[in-house]
Amino acid sequence: MPHISDNAIVLRRLDYSESSLVVVVMGQTCGKIRVIAKGTRRSTRREFKPGIDLLEAGSIVVSVREHRQEALAILVEWKQKCAFIGIREKLDRLIAAQYIADVAARMTEDWDPHPSVYESLHQSLEALASARDVFPPIVRFQRALLKEAGLMPELNHCVGCEKPITGSSEIYLSSFEGGLLCRDCEGVHVEKRLVTVAPEALTTHDVLDAHGPDVASGMFDLFNYHLTHLMKREPAAMYQLQRLAQGIQHQ
Repeated sequence: MPHISDNAIVLRRLDYSESSLVVVVMGQTCGKIRVIAKGTRRSTRREFKPGIDLLEAGSIVVSVREHRQEALAILVEWKQKCAFIGIREKLDRLIAAQYIADVAARMTEDWDPHPSVYESLHQSLEALASARDVFPPIVRFQRALLKEAGLMPELNHCVGCEKPITGSSEIYLSSFEGGLLCRDCEGVHVEKRLVTVAPEALTTHDVLDAHGPDVASGMFDLFNYHLTHLMKREPAAMYQLQRLAQGIQHQ
């Protein structure tokens, strides 16, 4: 069986037996892969087995069945490079990191390379490790993931009448329609979400740093709504982040 080397970030970690784990990692060049780590949970006097923790980055070597790539790869080697220690120092950072890891796992296919998603995931975890406000790193990752997947909603004009969206009008997001709806067009659509931030905030990347935390939390709520619709299920830690966002917006 051929061996494949890559840089990877651990998205999920599941106990498989008394001594083994199944981990889901996001590879820089391979994309998302599922790996069985045999004997990882049990070290002996003769052989030390390094642990593999959730939400850490490292270099990985796996053995893959050439004709059954959909099967679990077998872990050959794992070397930790970055543990993002700061994420574990505050509960909101840990919850945010779990959220983006779950979304990354659910929005990508096995063995489908997405180098930009890997880079954005790594940058987001680095930012969360020292973040005072967890929502800007989350929103940047949401944007990067939706753009890479080709599922970013139309945010510049109404998808109903195609008129430009202005800051003075009440607007909604419809995931089914794939973008924003103006006040004149939203009435005939059942599936929609009220946009609570200024339209220009949705398309300007540096607005997250230039405005208050309520802007980032409002954008998180909107993109989370869209991702939930696309995944057909709620992301992990979503409710905890929503409660945190509501607290920020009511301050």
